[in-house]
Amino acid sequence: MRRSAVIIVLLLGIVVTAGCASPDFRAGEEAARLPLNEGVRSLDLLSQGEARILRDINRARVSAAVPLQPLKASRGLSLAAKQRAEDIARSSLGNVTADEERKRLFEQVRRFGAWAGSVAEVRSHGYPEDTVVKELLGGSVFQRERSQPYFMDAEYGVMGTGCTMALRIAPLCVIIVASEFRESP
Repeated sequence: MRRSAVIIVLLLGIVVTAGCASPDFRAGEEAARLPLNEGVRSLDLLSQGEARILRDINRARVSAAVPLQPLKASRGLSLAAKQRAEDIARSSLGNVTADEERKRLFEQVRRFGAWAGSVAEVRSHGYPEDTVVKELLGGSVFQRERSQPYFMDAEYGVMGTGCTMALRIAPLCVIIVASEFRESP
């Protein structure tokens, strides 16, 4: 009887552990689950963590109190976001005005395509890629001026993200959203 109980407990433990474990998806598999922007064939430039950020944004949007349409993943916006993250991490310019930052964002996005409507960015400083969206939705100190991050606004339909470890302290991730975005050929 005692031996049977031990076996049952071990089997239950295995079943519970197997049921709670999630497979470790490669970035390509994770990105394949995302709706793609028109003209995008592949998101192979994304790391596994970056693909998860985009997936987590869409999960948050569809499960919001007022559900939102999923955002389409953009290669161009992801390339722009990666470059923005690198530029911000390496910037030694000190304080930059909001107008200068906006101009830099617009220039970077134009390098990879054209947008219609609005374009905005959200930055995550110091959070691991697998918690970025959760932290931003929880009211990150870097989002003081808005109650919700831009990616939770119904105005936007396309997104991209890029992260860098160029900072010695912690990762820096940039999420760029646009109302509409036409990828460069």
